[in-house]
Amino acid sequence: MPIAPIAFFVVLSLLTVATPLSAQLKKVRFSTTGISISELPFKVAQLKGFWREEGLDVEAILIRGAVGMQALLGSSVDYTSASGSTIAAAVRGLPVKLVFISSSKPQFELVSQPQIKSVQELKGKIVGISSRGGSNDLMMQIILQKNGLAPNKDVTTLIVGAQEETVIALRTGRIAAALLTPPRNFILQRDGYNRLAYSGDYMPTFANGGIGVTDEKIKTNPAEVLAFVKATIKALQYSMKNRAEMVKIMPGYLGIKDATMIEQLYDLYLARQSTDGSVDDPWMRGAIEFTQKTLGGAVKEVPPSQVFDFSFVQKAAR
Repeated sequence: MPIAPIAFFVVLSLLTVATPLSAQLKKVRFSTTGISISELPFKVAQLKGFWREEGLDVEAILIRGAVGMQALLGSSVDYTSASGSTIAAAVRGLPVKLVFISSSKPQFELVSQPQIKSVQELKGKIVGISSRGGSNDLMMQIILQKNGLAPNKDVTTLIVGAQEETVIALRTGRIAAALLTPPRNFILQRDGYNRLAYSGDYMPTFANGGIGVTDEKIKTNPAEVLAFVKATIKALQYSMKNRAEMVKIMPGYLGIKDATMIEQLYDLYLARQSTDGSVDDPWMRGAIEFTQKTLGGAVKEVPPSQVFDFSFVQKAAR
């Protein structure tokens, strides 16, 4: 009866080969801010195995906004996609850098109740914001001011919370308008709500879906940072070149079954993505200036090198 021992030996051999290979993968923790089209490359990197190809076993954890930055600074995670919080922390002098940008344009669309047809018609109304003094608030102020309305005088701003809470506030009539990100704006437009403005027409330098990392990680483990960035760039490029595959991935990721809306979202995605994961010097300076305004402190010269490090993107390209 030699067959059973031989089969056992074959299985044992496969296990002894597989175990070292699995052990070679480096476990890293990555906090993502939410489900959005700007973070699609991270989902693609996970689904298509690009991170694993670079030797990384990435655990993606959903952590909202600034809490992701706290997790990064506290070493609870290795990387964060909270690009706005990363830029803000670096501008304040904290030891972090943004090393990759998925989307170099803001995603916010100003969406209103069906009866409101223009920004000017918001006079005397209440608009929703996520928090006081943050990027969402400042973006709203810029749009209102450039349309001849004084924030908190002509228009009242009300803190309603995150995007999901904002949609509820709009649907229940608590607010007249709010800044929303895809796919929420498309869903509301389908239901009769109006798109009044695109934030990128007012403030083009705004990061979404980046990779934030500590200076300590860059210093002590640059090979890991390069591997993480390189794999994510692969995913970014794959997502922009494979429409047929992306329209299969997006419904499950975004929770949308409407095929027409998926096609619209993919077109929007292509229009707003960074082409290679980096941006130029004027963009960086514009993002720093905008962030300084949200922080409300004294505006001093902050060099881009204090906030951004695209050397890993450049190495990955080579």
